[in-house]
Amino acid sequence: MNRRNFIVSSVMGAGALSMFPSSALASNNGISISKIGKGFERLLSSVEHLSISNLSSGVVNTHGRLMAVLNEEGYLYNATEVVKLNSSCFAIPLQKKPMLGFESKELALIVKNNGASKFYILNEKLANEFSGLVEGISQNAESHELDLDAASFAFPVKVVAQKQGRETAFAYQNKFDNTITLKNTRKKSEIHIS
Repeated sequence: MNRRNFIVSSVMGAGALSMFPSSALASNNGISISKIGKGFERLLSSVEHLSISNLSSGVVNTHGRLMAVLNEEGYLYNATEVVKLNSSCFAIPLQKKPMLGFESKELALIVKNNGASKFYILNEKLANEFSGLVEGISQNAESHELDLDAASFAFPVKVVAQKQGRETAFAYQNKFDNTITLKNTRKKSEIHIS
């Protein structure tokens, strides 16, 4: 294929995609939470898949605002259910297929706090760090025969801060009032627990 044909076919393909309704991206065929990372595979027995109709009205409203953002940004997700991580936190596994490049696996969280709920989108690096945290806690608890619930330690009950930019950070408190900060920059990702 010569350069001119490539450019013409690319422009026509982009035009066809722009006419495709974004609401069609929201389907019932979203990716599984276990595909986000190994850590979530370990906790599949302790998380619960819920229909949207079983959520409180505040979480349903937040879910609706999140769906509008996800449709606008071209994410693929399951529009009919969420994964209940704990009584305060719900997760929606996301997938984004860019026109060029590799698909990303991200994670949206809806966190309830003091009667209100907000949504947060963890990019692929932060979602991997989050999954790695769950995996590390699970492995340490097993190898040291600790009676530690990895889900209670790893999953948020209150979000402290979120920052986007050169340094992306997501800080939250767990059930034990520890502050966990997931950070990533262009070159590295890290977790801080205090």
